[in-house]
Amino acid sequence: MIRTRCSTFARRLPDALFGLLVPVWFALTSGASLAAEPVYKYEDRGMVTYQDRAPSSAEDNGHSILNNQGVVLQQVLSRQERRAERKRERDAELSRIRDRALLATFTTEEDLLRTRDDRIGMIDGLISRLDDRIRILAERLAVVDKRVQMQEKSMGAGKAQETLYGEQRSIQRNIENAWSLIDSKASERSDLSGKFDGDLERYRELKADRG
Repeated sequence: MIRTRCSTFARRLPDALFGLLVPVWFALTSGASLAAEPVYKYEDRGMVTYQDRAPSSAEDNGHSILNNQGVVLQQVLSRQERRAERKRERDAELSRIRDRALLATFTTEEDLLRTRDDRIGMIDGLISRLDDRIRILAERLAVVDKRVQMQEKSMGAGKAQETLYGEQRSIQRNIENAWSLIDSKASERSDLSGKFDGDLERYRELKADRG
C-alpha cells in the first residue's frame, strides 16, 4: 500500500503543487512494474491518500482513479452518492414510462378530461348513495330510539327489550361505517382529482413538445 509519506505532503502542499509531485513520487517509490497500474486517491480522516488498490466498499466515501502521471481517469462516487444516483435514474425511467403511457392512453386532451369526469362521477355517485343510506338509517334509528324510550319509561332504564337495544346498536354501527366510507371516498376523490390535474398539465407539456 502506498500511503503515509504522500499523505503527509498532502496536508502541507496546495493541490496544484502536490499534483505536480505525484508522478515524481510514484516514480521514486513504486518502480517500473507499477508504471501502468492505476492509482486510487481518496480522503481518509481528513488526509489525502494514494494507494494501488481501491478503498473497501465499507469505507468508500468516493475516490479518484489516476494514471501514473497523476491525471484523473475516473471519478467514483461515494456509496451514498451512488445510491442517490441510482434513485434518480429509477425515478427518471419511471417518469419516461408514465409519459409514454399517458400519450398511449389518451389521444386528445378531451379524452383525458372525459376519463377524469367519469372516474370522479363514479365516486360522487357512491357518496350520494351513502348519504341516502345514512338518511334512511337515521330515520330508522329515530323510530327505534322512540320505542326504547317508551319501554324504559314504563319498565325503567335499561329494561327495554334486548332486541331493541341490539337493533339500536346495529343501526348506529351502520351509520358510523357509512360515514367512514364517505370520508374514505372523499379522500380518494381528492387524490384522483389531483392526479388528473398533474396528468393534464404533463399531457399538455408533452403535446407542446411534439407540436
